[in-house]
Amino acid sequence: MYHRVRLARPTLLRRATTTTTRAPPSRPQTRHFHPTRPAPFLAEIMDSSWLVHGVHNLSGLPWAYSIPLTALIVRSCIALPIQIYTKLQGRRERAAQPLLACWQSYYRSSIGAKREQQQLQALQDAGGGEGRRRRQPSVRTQTAVAVARQRKALFRRLGISRYWKGMFLLPIPAWLSVMETIRAMAGCESGLLAWLLRLVGSSTATRVPVEPTLAAEGALWFPDLLAGDATGVLPAVLTASILLNIHVGWKVPRLAELADLPRAQLPKHLFLRALRTFAQLMALNVGLSTYLYETPAALLLYWATSSNIATLQNRALDRVMGLDDAAKKEPSMGSKGMLMLYRTPVRQVEESQKQAGVVG
Repeated sequence: MYHRVRLARPTLLRRATTTTTRAPPSRPQTRHFHPTRPAPFLAEIMDSSWLVHGVHNLSGLPWAYSIPLTALIVRSCIALPIQIYTKLQGRRERAAQPLLACWQSYYRSSIGAKREQQQLQALQDAGGGEGRRRRQPSVRTQTAVAVARQRKALFRRLGISRYWKGMFLLPIPAWLSVMETIRAMAGCESGLLAWLLRLVGSSTATRVPVEPTLAAEGALWFPDLLAGDATGVLPAVLTASILLNIHVGWKVPRLAELADLPRAQLPKHLFLRALRTFAQLMALNVGLSTYLYETPAALLLYWATSSNIATLQNRALDRVMGLDDAAKKEPSMGSKGMLMLYRTPVRQVEESQKQAGVVG
């Protein structure tokens, strides 16, 4: 048996060796590199040609009128509901500010009195000496924690969302989508907007063909929507509409009113005012760049119309909701009725003092 095993082993080795030598030589592997394609999901989002062509075909209007109609539809169906929601949330939060200020005053006085009482008790326990004191948070820190707890409970009861202040950014993707589509239809490959959209990898221009009928369906002094406005009227109108939108929708205190603000709120309002000034300078830059780069009139027409519609909607909502002179007038009956849902801490203190006087 031992000899059989020894005879079988060379045979296996010989077969394996024969098989290895007969194998054809392998070819060297080559790696092919190619540029990464942009995300198709972003390209689908940025393509709104179906909406622009749908409004144009269903209305039967020339492009000079169907483009503003598209801007009105986009603003009314997407931006207006979000704008109404944010204004309602802001109105509820402003109505709750007097109650929060009352809670802050109450907690500051009560925590300060409690801290003094604890210090006197510690001195008495130490026999009039300094004694060992535990490190406690400051009165300001404890007050801020208590007020934050009350604010969270109050906002939950009033239905105030934590993220409502950032919801005004939600209509921007829809606006950019239509802007990119009209830019591709007009054959515009240069300018600030095209550079920004090319940065995020948008490939809408390669899929949306140029619309030749834009050259024959203009109006007034811009009969060709594929060409820029040589007179400079449309860039000037666009700049004025953006500046008006910033002036109406971005409320900041005047310079004369900044001196009357508390010191804690002064840096915040100064930063907001500086940010607003920067936005106005950028609006001037947009108007100048669109004129120098000869941006197509179709793109300027949509941009200016959308900005003016946003300003009118903002102004109309302020009038309907009574927010025009909210800083000058007292809170409305709705705000007072909302605040009557709660018992303020001042009333609680007065009731406790009355009860203590009756008992005494």
